[in-house]
Amino acid sequence: MTLDTEWIQQQLQNIIQAPFNIVTWCPEMMAEGETADSVIPDRSFVRENMLYFPFRASEDELAAFVVEARYLTDRERKLVEALLGNMEQVWQNGPQLSGNPVYNEEERMNRFGQWLIQQAANLNREEVVPDELQLRDSLSACMVPILLNGEGTQEGAISYTQLHRLFASYFGGDVLLTPLDEQSWLIMAKKELLLGADDERDKDTESRDADFTESLEEVLTAFSLGLYELIANEWVGVFHLAVSKPSIPLQSLPQELNLLWETIHLGKIFHVTEHIHFSWELHLERLLHRIPKEQRSLFLEQVMKSSVILEDSETMATLDIFFQLDCNVSETAKRLYVHRNTLIYRLDKIKQETGLDVRTFNDAVLVKLYLLLYKVTKRK
Repeated sequence: MTLDTEWIQQQLQNIIQAPFNIVTWCPEMMAEGETADSVIPDRSFVRENMLYFPFRASEDELAAFVVEARYLTDRERKLVEALLGNMEQVWQNGPQLSGNPVYNEEERMNRFGQWLIQQAANLNREEVVPDELQLRDSLSACMVPILLNGEGTQEGAISYTQLHRLFASYFGGDVLLTPLDEQSWLIMAKKELLLGADDERDKDTESRDADFTESLEEVLTAFSLGLYELIANEWVGVFHLAVSKPSIPLQSLPQELNLLWETIHLGKIFHVTEHIHFSWELHLERLLHRIPKEQRSLFLEQVMKSSVILEDSETMATLDIFFQLDCNVSETAKRLYVHRNTLIYRLDKIKQETGLDVRTFNDAVLVKLYLLLYKVTKRK
């Protein structure tokens, strides 16, 4: 098997917003005493201000993705290392689904996870779910996909069997639990387990459609909060959940998996204090993240005469709550447990320092955009 290097290169450039090149491996890239195989496990290294991500492009070829080191933070460097490591492992080992063997549940879902990662990495090559996995009937139902992603969890802290029992108990029925790597799991449960059979609405009119959509998001949010608390009692370390709306996995699961990965990535950048991220709440963040870095920096320089006050933690918290509550002064004061006049004083101070009054629509939009772009551009 051979990695689709051009597709991966394009994805890296879209995510990191920096130019990546592909070079064939040569001895000059290595320090004295190094061999190609000896540096592959390290996943990346710096030579003359260039950051190299070596990988095995095929059985007979070694190569590397190369980018200027200044473009990547430590977090982004580790993200690229993990992404390439997962892809390379799948391409080297392959799902190996020939023949018609009998798998136990965990092995079957592990192999499905390998196949799914491969499909998500190359959406141009559509393949059907292998018959021997016996999953097509299950994947034909409308299901809610949830991605569980851990950070620094202890290896072996929780097993497949434990997680499956935990989720089956919480959802009140069988779920599909798919291991993606040592720290990531895809959870899929039938929509009826979350919404109930009586939650279907008559959708003959647009107003009823709107009511159903609103209630769906509310139910998914509440259900995810409970799921997070349940996992927190068993999980070792920090973890995140990404949730998407119901869909039919057999038709769109690779695309849904990419959306969930992107949702977690954006959530970690723009909402660092949160651990549950919903794909339908990140439209603006998704758009802003795709703006080239130079354009983001230019906007930050031009939109505000002074940004010092926005680096104050109290001011940032005030604005976050203010925007969450639709710029409602009274409700924001209640949420912050401060007098209304105290909040007005803070908003006046922001106006005095920045020249922008967040109580007006246009200025509120500019400050909201500034805060989001600041997080993705100025973060360490």
